[in-house]
Amino acid sequence: MPKPSRETQLAEFHDRLAVAKKYRSADEAELARAEFLQALAYAEKHFGPDSPEVDRACYELANFHAEHRESAAELVVLERRVQIRKLGGKGAPIVDALQDVAQCHASYDQLTEAEQVFREALSLCDDSNLNHHDALRMTLLYFGNFLHDHDRHAEAITQYEEALRVCALSKRYPSFQGARITAHLADAFFSVDRKLEAIALLEQAIPLVCHRSQRPSNTIAKLLYFLANHYQNEQRLAEADRTYGRAVLQTTSNSKPSYRNFAYILQAQACNDLKLQKPARAERHLQQALRHIHRICDEHHPDALSIQQDLINIYIPAGRYAEAEPILQAMVKASEHADFSDERAQERYLNNLGFVQVHLEEFPKAELNLRRALEIVGKDQGCYIIKNLGLMYQKMGYVTEAIREYEKALPLFETHYEANHSVAAFIRTALAELKATP
Repeated sequence: MPKPSRETQLAEFHDRLAVAKKYRSADEAELARAEFLQALAYAEKHFGPDSPEVDRACYELANFHAEHRESAAELVVLERRVQIRKLGGKGAPIVDALQDVAQCHASYDQLTEAEQVFREALSLCDDSNLNHHDALRMTLLYFGNFLHDHDRHAEAITQYEEALRVCALSKRYPSFQGARITAHLADAFFSVDRKLEAIALLEQAIPLVCHRSQRPSNTIAKLLYFLANHYQNEQRLAEADRTYGRAVLQTTSNSKPSYRNFAYILQAQACNDLKLQKPARAERHLQQALRHIHRICDEHHPDALSIQQDLINIYIPAGRYAEAEPILQAMVKASEHADFSDERAQERYLNNLGFVQVHLEEFPKAELNLRRALEIVGKDQGCYIIKNLGLMYQKMGYVTEAIREYEKALPLFETHYEANHSVAAFIRTALAELKATP
């Protein structure tokens, strides 16, 4: 039989990789593993152990090992790619392969090894060689990200600034890549409290990093969140709204979104909605935020409880007590968890629940929760709780008991808050009405 042509062999090799990827996508891990290994063996046999096809098979196999957290196996095939490229003697491809090795070490917290490989990659780059610029920029960016992720922000800034310098050396400035580096530099500036510089950089970079041609990024979503928060603090509410919307789009378009960041974005957007006088929209965003945070956090986690408290802050002023009650019951239950230690928060949840139940005329439940809250009083000695007990007795028609509780609460408000506090004014009015009752 005649020997198969190279084209036929290449087609067979690519078919084997395609089958392996199909199994991988279908979560048939062991079938995928077998096909990737067969593709590698086929490439070694027909194209040679140092061929581009072996390089490609090693890359695909490394991705498979990374997905299954098989660090030793992943490093073996990634380092083999480095050796193949070193035999080819080309600088930029070697640097590209070293980047993968460095990031593999970093993903398994092998920090010393990761840094050594990043520095080896940088040593192979020559900024006077135009052919090295792409690899050099990306290595500086990835090394900067590595340093930033491990709280070495000042060193990260140096790498990002060097990457931007390399961008400027190019005859045709790589605008999208430059914008990406600029955004990461802004992130590092936030970490060293150079906020105004970070905001200025973000405003430059955002139009490009958010372009539809760019892949969505959790980092960009986080930076948009920072920028939107800045606009909200500056009362630039319409700009904040648009920027939160961009952050949401970055997250929803991402195949691997950060649900924690998504919840933060939606919660902050809800705050901005309220300032824009859009309570229904704020409520929707908070409900979405709560769903996302519950994907990754237990019921007693402070982030989950913070979002629920924001919902309560919408429901109670609007008199939507029946909707507030089950949320507050869940918050009280969460505060009883062994790992929850914020007594003041627990007191607040119980007090709010009792207040809601007073308005729902569920008086025995209300008194039980208010009395429980009173056992955890803080520096103000429970003035809100005592006021709510007075309100409960007033609604029940128990005049003497209501006067007694209100008279205990009023001096506490006057001591711990200003004399003309709105609740103190409410108590004085209620006392006047009760004492005028025949």
